[in-house]
Amino acid sequence: GKGGIGKSTTSSNLSAAFSKLGKKVLQIGCDPKHDSTFTLTHKMVPTVIDILEEVDFHSEELRPEDFMFEGFNGVMCVESGGPPAGTGCGGYVTGQTVKLLKEHHLLEDTDVVIFDVLGDVVCGGFAMP
Repeated sequence: GKGGIGKSTTSSNLSAAFSKLGKKVLQIGCDPKHDSTFTLTHKMVPTVIDILEEVDFHSEELRPEDFMFEGFNGVMCVESGGPPAGTGCGGYVTGQTVKLLKEHHLLEDTDVVIFDVLGDVVCGGFAMP
C-alpha cells in the first residue's frame, strides 16, 4: 500500500460527482487521521471508534447524527477512525462502522457508498491498495 497518492481527494471528488448526478452518497473514511471527508465537510469530524468508546461500545445508545455528518451537496460523511498507521487492524474499525450503519438502516437508502481506505495498513484485510 501507499499513502499520499490522492486516494482521499479522488474519493471526495467521486462523492461530489455522484451527488451532482442526483445520487444519495455515503463516503466512509477508513483512516486514523480521519481527514477523508474534510474537503466535503470543511471540518474534522469525530470518528466512529471514538464515539463508540464514549458510550462503552453500546451502539444502541447512538443516533445517526452522532457519527454521520452532511457534507458538500448532501454527501453523508462518516469517519471510522482506527489504530495509528502500522500498529493495528484497520479492518476491525471499518467492520464496526459498517455494523453500526446497518443497525441504523443507513445503507438502505444509499445509492453509492465510497470507502476511502488508508494506504499504510498492516492487516491483511487491506493488503492491496
